Amino acid sequence: MLLEVKGLWGGYGGRPIVRGIDCRLEQGEVLSVVGPNGCGKTTFFRLLLGLIQPTQGDVRVGGVSLIGLPSGEVARRVAYIPQNHTPIFAYTVLDIVLMGRASQMRRYQSPRRIDRERAFEALERMGIENLAHTPYTAISGGQRQMVLIARAICQDAKLLVMDEPGASLDYANQQRLMDVIGELAEMGYGVVLSTHNPEHPFTVADRALLMQEGEAVAFGPPIEALCGERLGEVYGMEMD
Repeated sequence: MLLEVKGLWGGYGGRPIVRGIDCRLEQGEVLSVVGPNGCGKTTFFRLLLGLIQPTQGDVRVGGVSLIGLPSGEVARRVAYIPQNHTPIFAYTVLDIVLMGRASQMRRYQSPRRIDRERAFEALERMGIENLAHTPYTAISGGQRQMVLIARAICQDAKLLVMDEPGASLDYANQQRLMDVIGELAEMGYGVVLSTHNPEHPFTVADRALLMQEGEAVAFGPPIEALCGERLGEVYGMEMD
């Protein structure tokens, strides 16, 4: 089992946001997290990434509990792909991808030959090696998303966490992104992604987690977890 979440509770200032979540993911599978704004998806992701510690429960990746692990150890197991990222400086695409190797290097160490090789391999997997020396600030939103995925691949973590990766993309680029996520699963990565697009879970996910007010309303194959009745209850509107 790549990811095991058991009885997970967590929040801020003693106030629970995520309450008793249970879910799991095998290597090479995709988990889609679905729910309205404010349902706790972001807090759930912060718990998966070790950015906040749970008050109860456990998160295990590859059988290893992330609770109390140093951030560098967590980064070797879990990589984060945000929905949008705009750096202050005009780093090249290669520089951005090389940042994914930080958890593999000592403090103040310059990128090594192996780090550059892994960065170019990640760019080639995404089909954007031609952008390596292009300023990251000069490429499109769809291309930036591919660069962020390449950075995560370069990190060598087996679990990829994506926060609404298609939110700023047009329809064609969203479909391209779903294809890429499917390819990542075929490579053996586990992918956890949140989305507001009801098509995405049925397009690419093996499992779906439907959340409401910090709790799991349903977990299982999308066709079972995301039935019209449940979605209607969660979103407060009639859905087919």
